[in-house]
Amino acid sequence: EASWIGSLAPLGALVGALPAGHVANSIGRKKLLLLLIVPYLVGWSLIFAAGKSAPLIFTARFISGIALGTGSVIAPIYCEEIAEVRIRGALGIFFDLQVSNGILFVYIVGAYLSYLWLCITSAIIPVVFFLTFIWIPESPIYLASKGKIKEAEKSLYWLRGARYIKDYDIKPELEYIQKFVLQTAKESPSQETASKDTIIRIILILKYISKCVFTSYKSPTTKAVKIVACLMMIRQLCGINAVTFYTVDIFKGAGSTLSPSEATIIVGIAEVLATYVSPFLVERAGRRILLLFSGAKMAVCHLILVVYFYLKQIDVSTKTFDWLPLLCLAMFVVAFNLGFGSLPFVMMAELVPNESKNWASGLAVSVNWIIMFTVTNLFEVTIKNLGTMITFALFCGMCTVGTVVVAFIVPETKGKTREEIQLELMER
Repeated sequence: EASWIGSLAPLGALVGALPAGHVANSIGRKKLLLLLIVPYLVGWSLIFAAGKSAPLIFTARFISGIALGTGSVIAPIYCEEIAEVRIRGALGIFFDLQVSNGILFVYIVGAYLSYLWLCITSAIIPVVFFLTFIWIPESPIYLASKGKIKEAEKSLYWLRGARYIKDYDIKPELEYIQKFVLQTAKESPSQETASKDTIIRIILILKYISKCVFTSYKSPTTKAVKIVACLMMIRQLCGINAVTFYTVDIFKGAGSTLSPSEATIIVGIAEVLATYVSPFLVERAGRRILLLFSGAKMAVCHLILVVYFYLKQIDVSTKTFDWLPLLCLAMFVVAFNLGFGSLPFVMMAELVPNESKNWASGLAVSVNWIIMFTVTNLFEVTIKNLGTMITFALFCGMCTVGTVVVAFIVPETKGKTREEIQLELMER
C-alpha cells in the first residue's frame, strides 16, 4: 500500500499533464493555474477525512496528482512567456524551487506536528497561492495570441515595472511579441480546422506524434520533444523520487545513528538551498554545464552509496562512516536540484516551439510522470528482491548514461531568443 500511496500522485499527474496545454490555450495560463486550488483542496480534505481508509487516501493522492501534473506543464510555460531573455532560466527554476520548499515543509511538519495539522497547513498553501496570484496579470504572449493587444500591453507594462522606470518603452517588446504570435499562427492549423472535428484532430495529432517518435522526422518540434523527453526520463531514472519518498527507510537500512526524521530534514534543507542557488548559476554557467555537472555528481554519490552498502553486506564495520549515507544523499539532492531537478522544465518551455506547446509540452512532461510512477511503485520491490546495493548501482548507471546523453544531444539555450533556439534545432 505504501508504494501505491507514493505512486498514485504521478499517475494522476500523467492524467493532468496530457490535456493541460490544450486547456491553457483555451482558457488561459492564469485561469488554469488558479483553478488548481480545487483538486488540491479536495485532495487534502479527503486525506483528512480518510483516517486509515486506504481507498480514500489513494483517491486523494490521485486527485492531487492531477493538479500537480497540470501545474508542471503550465507553470514553466507561464514563467517562460512573462520573462525577459536575460532572466528566463532563473525564473523558470522557481517551479522546482517551490516543489523543494514543499518537500522540506512536509518533512518538518510531518516530524513535529500531528496528522491533522499536516493536512490543515498543507491545505492553506493553495489558498494563499490563489489569493496572491489572482492579482498577477495573464501572459502577454497568450493575450496577444487571442488578439487582445491592449490587454497584452497592460500585462507587459505591469510585468516590466514600467511605471517605476523613467522613459521605459515597452513598444519594441510588444511589437516583437505580436510578430512572434503572427509567425506562430502561420505555422499552426487554422482555428476553424483545429476545432472542426475533435476526434479527427486527436487522430491527426497521434499520427504526428507517432511520426515524430518512430521516424527520422527532423522538425524542431520533433527534436525538442525528443530532447525534453530524454531529460525527463533521466530526471526520474536517477532515483530522486525513490530517495525522496523512502529517505527514512534508507537511513534505517544504513544503520545511521542519526534519527531518520532529523536526517530527512537535513536532506530537505540541502535540497532547498541548492534550488535557491540554481537561479544564480543558470544564467552564468548555462544549462548544459549544470546538467553535465548534475548527472556526473549524482553518479558519484550513488557509487559511494553502492560501496557503503556493499561493505555492510559483507559484514565490514561501517560505524566509523555512519555519517556517509546522510552526506551522500544530501550531496545527491544538491546535485539534482542544481541541474536535473529544474532544468528539464526550463528547457521544455524554451525548446518546444510555441505552435506545438499545447500538445508537445504535455507529452514531454507525461514521460516524467510515467517514469516516476514506475520507479516509485517498483522501488520497494527492487530493494527487497535485488538489495539496496544493486538498486543504487542501477541508479548510478542511469546517471552516467544521462550525463553522456546530455553531452551529445542537448543544446545550450542561455541568452538566446526563441527564434535563435528554433534555428539551432533546425540545423542540428
